[in-house]
Amino acid sequence: MLRSIARQRLFAPVTALSKAAVATPRASVAWRASSSFPIADPSFWKGMVPKPFRRSQDPFARKKKRSKVAAFKAWMAKEWNPATFFIIIFLLIGSMSINMITLKKSFETYMRQSDVRIGLLREVVEKLQRGEKVDVERVLGSGVPEKETEWEEGIVPLALSLIKPALLRQKGRN
Repeated sequence: MLRSIARQRLFAPVTALSKAAVATPRASVAWRASSSFPIADPSFWKGMVPKPFRRSQDPFARKKKRSKVAAFKAWMAKEWNPATFFIIIFLLIGSMSINMITLKKSFETYMRQSDVRIGLLREVVEKLQRGEKVDVERVLGSGVPEKETEWEEGIVPLALSLIKPALLRQKGRN
């Protein structure tokens, strides 16, 4: 099919415009290039640029400024694409699923860190119950600011989770 189109363009009848173009050699080359090769045609390249990025015919022409209300009304007057609803819903569902995945991973990380800390505390308590000498401050990282903040970050939520149900039970009894 492409070959037949190319043949039609190559063997097109000579028109008045083409006769005038043949008179000057430079014009002939430009005319032939634009007629037989769509790549050389400026409108082909103009069509490749998205409409919002195209220049207007008059580069010095100013756009008429509309009020925000008028612009919103014009936007609302357009017909909705039926796929818009689904695109928005799927974007929301996708973002929520990503949030759920990150929440799950952060919870798993918190649980692993808590298990390590609880295991360390259990080990220290068992050694103390057996009567062994243990440098608790060194083992738990007392005096080291980074270790202390790690313990605070792990213990405070744990303590709150233990205290909250007890407070709720007390309020329920009263």
